[in-house]
Amino acid sequence: MTSRVAANSLLAILLLVAGTGPAAEQDYATHFKELHDRKAEAEIEPLLEEWREKKPNDPDAWITSANYYFNQRQVMISTKKPEKGDFVVSDPKTGKTAGSISFEQNKGSVNRAAELLQEATKKFPNRLDIWCGLAFIDQESGNFDAELLTLKNMVAYARDYATELKWLKGENLPEPPDQFIPEKLHSYGLYYEKKENPKDDKRFLEIAKFSAEQFPNHPYAFNDVAMYFSVIGDNAKTREWLERANRIDPKDTLVMMNLGQICSKLGDNRGARKWYEEVIKVDPTSEYAQQAKDTLAKLKK
Repeated sequence: MTSRVAANSLLAILLLVAGTGPAAEQDYATHFKELHDRKAEAEIEPLLEEWREKKPNDPDAWITSANYYFNQRQVMISTKKPEKGDFVVSDPKTGKTAGSISFEQNKGSVNRAAELLQEATKKFPNRLDIWCGLAFIDQESGNFDAELLTLKNMVAYARDYATELKWLKGENLPEPPDQFIPEKLHSYGLYYEKKENPKDDKRFLEIAKFSAEQFPNHPYAFNDVAMYFSVIGDNAKTREWLERANRIDPKDTLVMMNLGQICSKLGDNRGARKWYEEVIKVDPTSEYAQQAKDTLAKLKK
């Protein structure tokens, strides 16, 4: 089964640097950047508190504060084997690896970042980037229940105020909500699908089913549910959900490729050929079309 790679890095949500909009009595964003560049840690937190106090209706005050806390790291020296990004600690006598130095998130600071974004969703509920940033923090903290609740609350608000929704820097959504939001949900689901273990597979399914329920006219979630059933070996359910996805968007070549694959697994080579031929017909120059041609050639042998 094939899925789509998320087009946007979720981390980018939290890397938004404030500083747009008219100049205020004090340019807090510029001052924050200067202090950050100088590593003047003792002065940063009071500045952020003042920024939020003096400009409570400035979303950037809350986003920058959350970003600052989220990115706090603490040095951890351990005897554990170095992982990617860690520094190696060597035994001076033998030269062999004795441990590692890593820079890990400070749990208290991550919780503070989540608290700030939670407050921000109440003050600026139309800013979907803030909702998504909070969901990302929940995800990184290993708090799936909080993440799913955040996503559900975001969707509930979006349903009632679709015309008011904004994205990064307060700009309009780049796509209509019924297209933009399910693709974001798909990205959150993929985080768990890529872990490839039963517990996270079920989390992937939970997000996909929620998205399918809320956005029945978008094929991504239906393809995702099919992926789950494919992973657990339920080929009949896989085919059922893929056929539903195809009815929603008959031109989606990824869904058609997956239908071809599942038909082959079920021993329905005639059905498989039909779907691969349809892929070539719909988009003859695509990567999927070449895959379909190669697979058709094998089926004919």
